[in-house]
Amino acid sequence: MNETLIQEQLKAGVQAHVRGNLSAAESAYKAVITLDEKNATAHNNLGFIYGQKSEWKNAISHLQTATEIKPDYATALSNLGQIYFSIGEQQKGIEMLEKAVTLDDQDPQNWHNLGRISLLIGNFQRAEYAWWRAHNINPKNSHYSVNLAISITAQRRFAEAESIYQSVLSVEPNNFTALLQLGICWLLMQNYGNAKNALLTAYRINSQDASVLRHLFLVELSLGDKKMAVYYMQKLLDIFPQDIESRIDYAYLLIDLKEHSLLMEQRQLIDLAENTSTRKSHCLNAMMSVLNQTESEI
Repeated sequence: MNETLIQEQLKAGVQAHVRGNLSAAESAYKAVITLDEKNATAHNNLGFIYGQKSEWKNAISHLQTATEIKPDYATALSNLGQIYFSIGEQQKGIEMLEKAVTLDDQDPQNWHNLGRISLLIGNFQRAEYAWWRAHNINPKNSHYSVNLAISITAQRRFAEAESIYQSVLSVEPNNFTALLQLGICWLLMQNYGNAKNALLTAYRINSQDASVLRHLFLVELSLGDKKMAVYYMQKLLDIFPQDIESRIDYAYLLIDLKEHSLLMEQRQLIDLAENTSTRKSHCLNAMMSVLNQTESEI
């Protein structure tokens, strides 16, 4: 076994992976496994790539192999937990993520993975603890800090979250996620002026982000500027035309503004959308009522 060649291929794979060249990384990791079929790191990394590509069967196969070769391999177990969660086996995924942080409680990424999944299932206290642990291990990583604040915001402890966002922005003034989340936090606190300023700063950094556009829409509505609310919603739907929930919100605003010509177009788009929700039905009924009334008045 040529250990030097194995390490060179692993290094090449990681470098390609970091650059986002998944094809080159995949080839390098496969080369390692050809040289050493028991290389747990290569199996883990290859499984992670397949997870990124949504090739779930291959991802599970390689990650399971990594944990069989090295039963205490916390990173592989954490990655496997995320895959199982992604394919709908949520309880199994969470159990693996919890086991991963038990096996290695000094790896902040494992805590981050647990925090992300905990937030998705609505376990905000567990998410807070996980990101608090990640932050304490690596306090310079603003990603962990911002996510910690998000989990605190979800528990409506707005002043604590605001302080964390501000702390991040004092070091990284153009941190997009911190600006976005601070704007959302201020919106929830009904501090609409500050919310608008934070969101506009985030918007200047990334004007294509759906969350920024949607929350600017909500801020302008809260401030009573319905025309600006329309502006941001139109931009959002230009970029994400399949966002049916935003389109329904837009339609209700058009009803309020009596923009009947625009409403006619939205009615057709909402009607054609593959969505059978009660909200869609209610919106279509409201739109038809307004449009029929308009026709009867002509």
